[in-house]
Order: sequence, then structure tokens, then C-alpha cells
Amino acid sequence: MEASYLLAAIGYLPQPQQEQVLLALKRAEKFHEGQQRDSGEPYITHPLAVAEYLARLEASATTLKAALLHDVVEDSHTTLEEVEREFGKEVAHLVDGVTKLSHLRYEGKREQRQVASLRKLLLTAHGDLRVILIKLADRWHNIETIQGLRADKRDRVALETLDIYVPFARLAGLWDMKSRFEEVCFPIAMPNEYALWHEKIAQVREAVAPERQAFIARVNMATKEDVHGEIQYMTDYEIYSKLQGNLHRLKDVQNVDTALILLLGTIQPMECYRVLGEIHALYPTSSLSFRDYINAPQPNGYRALHTTIFLGKEHRLRLRIQTNQMYEYVAKRKFSTWVPDEVTDIYRALGSLRKAPFEEQQYLKDLRETILKERMNVFTSSGDVITLPQHATGVDFAFRVNPDHISYLQAIRVNGNLREATHILQEGDVVELVLAKNGAGTNGTIPTIWVDKVKSVDAREKLRQSLGQSPFEDQVIAGSEILNQELQKRRLPRWWLFHLNKIQSQLAQKMGKASFDDLLSDVGTGLLSASKVIDEYILMLQIPSIWTTRILHFFHLLPRSRVLDKEAKVMDIEVYAEDRKGLIHDVTGCFAERDINIAKFEIFAVPPKDALYKIRLEVKNFDTFSDLYDALVQIPNVKQVLRKK
Repeated sequence: MEASYLLAAIGYLPQPQQEQVLLALKRAEKFHEGQQRDSGEPYITHPLAVAEYLARLEASATTLKAALLHDVVEDSHTTLEEVEREFGKEVAHLVDGVTKLSHLRYEGKREQRQVASLRKLLLTAHGDLRVILIKLADRWHNIETIQGLRADKRDRVALETLDIYVPFARLAGLWDMKSRFEEVCFPIAMPNEYALWHEKIAQVREAVAPERQAFIARVNMATKEDVHGEIQYMTDYEIYSKLQGNLHRLKDVQNVDTALILLLGTIQPMECYRVLGEIHALYPTSSLSFRDYINAPQPNGYRALHTTIFLGKEHRLRLRIQTNQMYEYVAKRKFSTWVPDEVTDIYRALGSLRKAPFEEQQYLKDLRETILKERMNVFTSSGDVITLPQHATGVDFAFRVNPDHISYLQAIRVNGNLREATHILQEGDVVELVLAKNGAGTNGTIPTIWVDKVKSVDAREKLRQSLGQSPFEDQVIAGSEILNQELQKRRLPRWWLFHLNKIQSQLAQKMGKASFDDLLSDVGTGLLSASKVIDEYILMLQIPSIWTTRILHFFHLLPRSRVLDKEAKVMDIEVYAEDRKGLIHDVTGCFAERDINIAKFEIFAVPPKDALYKIRLEVKNFDTFSDLYDALVQIPNVKQVLRKK
């Protein structure tokens, strides 16, 4: 990479700004003098390539200067103060955001240090997304030269790129970069999976090629001359990731590649709808597959119409229809489209991560769930678009509409049907909130279970804050009730947990708490998952100490006999509730949504106005039952759900 390439690429900048960039280049050459990359090239070729890539996006002079200097603090004796003194506070701010934290000492594994570095990157990015763009360009060039790395480092970099940088590139709308990451890193990070999937995908493409090429030819003939159709090939990793590594799903060929229908001669979005109508007149279509991203664009600016057509009995093809302007915006996105907007979902999510408690694994999980995964659009009853993480719940929706609604939320209506507040939403759902008039949600309080169910970090933090406002004693009581529910759900003994100080103190110690009351308080406020506590409790019962064995022998009971058999097919439960119109429909609806068979259903009146439902059900696994249990306890008017022996 020569300086002449950079000079040619920055022609869009005014002459004084070009001179500033070239000055930063000279200083970078001085800072990195004598240094080499792992490939043996002079180190300066790396920041030059990063800056040249960003120049193609027409980045600002400040961004280019920071790109040229982004490694000087880490890899030379230069300090951040020197960078600020020579190039200003803004450039130093960007350099600091991209600088790794290798000079700090972290206890624990390399993964923990990487999470800490990534967290700093995102905290800085909350104020300025240019940091992420520089980091992406930095990784892009590292991937272009990845073959020069040691094998172990090459594997680590490739896997990290797939895990973190591919989703960030998608989020940024840098599709060419995303595809390049996937093409290079999949064979390195996962060679066995790559070899298998590459072969199988090639077989699918060969089988469907004749019908798809015939479709493209027909579209180009049947529509106007300014309409161009082509097959858009997905990378092997994109297909692998979409299908979650399940080869069986390749049988549904719509998962392999898409067709792009491009309108070349117009900038009118309405023309896309006209072409959509013409295609639907020629081919059968799947009505549930239609997505309108023209009226409801994605957070990264993506606009298109999506639909799926049938080319044969078992041959579906996904289409996207765009004007040339829509396509160019996404395919050749310029830096000028990155306008800082602190009300966007991306900034909101980054802000939530900034305030969230720092626990490495939870932080990475929140990052992936909230920011890096593709998002979906749902609608209010008045037609407003609400963008949420995939698999978001009604509680997430309520928070996005108005954070204060969480305190009043009882249930939701999805496409006109009453559902529990934690019902998982789907793309295109129309959602209404069912709110209590007097404040306080289901059964007079905010259910702690919501903390584990929501997908957005900001909603989870709001719930934790709301639950944490209770006095300590109330938190302990709430935690006891939650653990009781979890024990009942799994049909585990509660006596030992709540009456034996030895078990309580040992469990608290294993969970890192000073006392059992502190443990209960954290469960009551949602800071500690009840399921994690009970999992540890089960381990204590399964591997008893001498004192525990004596207690169990006294009761003539072995702990394993009380642990839930996760393979059980038939269960009996009792649902106690204050009777109301539509209650039976809501209860049975929970079973229907989860495809759970009801073998027996009995109804008993409990004076003065309660009802008891005795239900025998058949479930495939414990996770299904756990999800059902959580849904039942959230139904308005339900007081208690018990699992019988």
C-alpha cells in the first residue's frame, strides 16, 4: 500500500484537509519507523490501508487522521497526550477508543481481556460511531493479510471476526466487508464445518439453477426494460449461520441465495410495488413472507420489498425488490450517511450497555442479543413502527412505547389475541398493551420473571431498578416466593432449602453471597437468576456431604429420587385463579401456542369466585414445561400454578 493510493482516494476533501491527512501520515511513518507486521511488511502499510478504505467511504479528515494514528499508542512509545497535543482532542478521542487495553492488567483469561477491550470500544462508540468504523476497517485489513499470522493467532482472529465483527459490519451496512470477513474466516475458524457445508450448498445450487435462471429470464422479458433481475449468492457462512448449523434445513432451498430485482430507471419507491404485483401475477406466492422495508426501513438504512414465490412444488425463492438508489445506498454506503442520532435504536442499545453491570459473559450475551443480531419491526395498533431485537417480548415492546408502561403492564394483544406479557413477538405483529388502571402489573406487582425474559438491555435495567426500589425485607420475601415457584416447577423439596442453615450458608457461599438473605434479595430484585440458584441446589442434593446424607437417610429419601426427571412425558398441574370471562381461553391458549397436548382437563368452582383447573399434560421436555409454567403464572387473575406428584 503506497501513499499515492491514499492521496488519490482523498480527492473529495478540501486541499487544507488533504494536507492535514498527509501530515498525520508522515507522523505515523515516524512513529512506526522500523516496525514490521507479522507478514514481514513495513508496519505503516497497515494504517495506510485502513485510512484508504475509509477514504473510499468518504470519511472526514478527522477520521482519516485517527485511522492513520490508531495503533501508535499501543505499538510505539507515543502517548495519547502527544497525539492530542499535535492533532487535537477529537483525534485523540478516536485513537483512544480503538486502542486495545493490552497495557492494563486483567485477572482471568484472554477472553475476559478481550471483553474489556470491546466494552471500552463500545462505550466510546456511544458518543461517536466513527470509532466502530475505524475498528472495522482495521479488522478488514488484518483479515486481508491473515495468512501471514501464526496458525494459533490466525484461528483466534478468524473466530473472533465471525463472532463480533461480521455482525458489526452488517449493522453498519458494509455488506462487501461482511461478505469478505465470512469468505476468509469460515474456512480458517471452522474448517470441518466449512468443507461439509461448502459441498452441500454447491449441490443445492446445482439442483435449483435451471428453474432460477428461467425465472430471471422471464422477469427480464415480462417487465419493463429498466428492470434487471439476478441471483444474489450468499456466502457459505451466511447460510450456515442462518440455519444455525442444521444441515437438514438445507432441504428448504429458499434458505440458499436470493433473487434481486433492481429498478434501474426510477427513484420512485411506488414502482417497486408495481413490479411486485407483476411478479405475483406470474407466480404463486407465500403471503406470510411479505415484508415492507420501504415504509419501515431497517436501522442501518436498508430499504426493499421482500417476498417469496414458488417456482415448483418444493422450490421457493426469496426475492428482494429495490430501486437502484436503494441498492446503491446500501451497497456503496458513504460515511456521510452516518449521522449521529442519539434517539436511534443503535445508540439507545449502546447507551444501555454503557450503564449495565459489567460481568463478562452477560455483557457479551447482551451485546449479541441487543445489538449484533438482526432486528425486527412490529407495529402499534395505530400503525407506528417499533424496532426490537429478534425474539423480543411484549415487555420489550411496552418499554419502547413508554418505559413507564412496564409498571402497569398486565398482558398484550398480538394481532387481536390476548397473550401473556412475555409472549415472544414475530416480525410484522400488531401489538396492543393491556394496562392496569391503578399501576403495578400482573397480580399487583412487577413479576421478577420478566427480568430473565426481556431481550433489550434497557428494558432489563428498568425492571431491575423498579424491583430494586423495594425495602430489603420485601426483596427477601419476593426472592423466597420466586425460589418456591422454581422448586414447585421442578418438583423439588423445599424444606431443606428453607429450614437448614447449613444448606443455606453453603448455597450462599457457592453463589458468591455473604448470606442466604442476600441471595434471596438478589433473586427478588432480579439480579440473580432463580434457575441458577436451583441448579446449584440440585448439585448439592445430587452430591451430598456427610451431614446432608444423614438428614436424607433420616427422612428415608435419596436426593436423586426428588430431582425432576427431564424425560417425563406426562405431568399433572393445578391452576388456581380468580374466575373471569375468557380465562379458560387464555389458559388453553398457552398450551396451544406451545403445541402441548392436554390429556385431561377438569374445572372446579372454588367459592366465592375462584376456579381450580386440574390439567394432565404431555410435554416433550422440561424446557417446554418451564416455558408453559412461566406463561401460566403471568395470565391475569391466575394466583398460583402447582405441579402435582
